[in-house]
Amino acid sequence: MYRVLIVKITSIDRSVINEITNHLSQLGFHVDVLSQIEHINISYFDWQRSQYDAEKILEYVSSKFDKFPYDAIIAIGEIDAYARGLNFVFGLSTKKFGTVFLVRLKNDFYKKKCNFELFIERVKKEVTHELGHTLGLGHCSNPTCVMRFSNSIAEVDNKSASFCEECRAKLNINNKS
Repeated sequence: MYRVLIVKITSIDRSVINEITNHLSQLGFHVDVLSQIEHINISYFDWQRSQYDAEKILEYVSSKFDKFPYDAIIAIGEIDAYARGLNFVFGLSTKKFGTVFLVRLKNDFYKKKCNFELFIERVKKEVTHELGHTLGLGHCSNPTCVMRFSNSIAEVDNKSASFCEECRAKLNINNKS
């Protein structure tokens, strides 16, 4: 069983964390949550873009938590972030370390009425997607697999929150959500 650590890089409602941990547990992962918030440096913020640099945050998380005995560490924050060559990212990952940025997963970002259930579903998908990357999975061509690449919120909404059979086999996990 893979061991996953969730790290909050901003304040996040406990119900959101509970939904994430329950979802990942149902998929067959052992999940722990770091109790304190790991505040990120304001120097990672690009004042011209009004966004955080996702690569700098990922680099920080990788160096700070490198010695922690987990298979995957996912940092989650209520921020908007970008990566080189992209206007924004929902998340970013390397082997073992991942990040998920919540701002663009909310309906209010798109000037629509906020729907908490839809927001939670999107968060579960993006956390699971980045977790898959931390464990060595690439993007999947299956249109419903959580590992399908998402370049828009519509693409996030169109995939499931679970790994397809092929991706589960690669991870050697049998649980279905």
